[in-house]
Amino acid sequence: MSLDSMLGAVLDRCAAEGVTVVLVGGKLIIAGEQTALDEWRPLLRSLKPELIEMMTRTTAGTQRRATAFTARGVEAGAAYALARRLDVRDARHDERRLCLECVHFLGTTDACRCAQWRQARLGGPQLPRELPVILQRCRAFQPADLDRAPAPIPPAPRRTYARPATYFEGATQ
Repeated sequence: MSLDSMLGAVLDRCAAEGVTVVLVGGKLIIAGEQTALDEWRPLLRSLKPELIEMMTRTTAGTQRRATAFTARGVEAGAAYALARRLDVRDARHDERRLCLECVHFLGTTDACRCAQWRQARLGGPQLPRELPVILQRCRAFQPADLDRAPAPIPPAPRRTYARPATYFEGATQ
């Protein structure tokens, strides 16, 4: 297991227990519930130089991803946590992806669709609210340019109905 993978696992466990670890101006800032902070503080303090080095290296990519996820409807704090999770994924060479990273993702997390839902073997184009932020293997995945805004959901085609033909038009009774 590489050092980045181990540090990523530590940050994942911290996040799971409600401890947020962020790098601000070259300083490691931790926040969360006091009992969880007391439990994690000694380990984080011992790993501080390695954590700062790893987080400094990934800050630019993380920030770019977090900004893109915010544009796609994820709230700012969750977007940063999600971007950190993807940094760990990349360090572990995990091939799973998020719908948010895909070119076929349309809309935002509140109202989203998959343009390739048949190939992805989904039940329909409308995605459940939780699916865009779950790591998964998808047959239809194609990486999106995260610097561009997501495509909006196209409007539904307008349906027109023909007037039913009657056989007795103009007939007298």
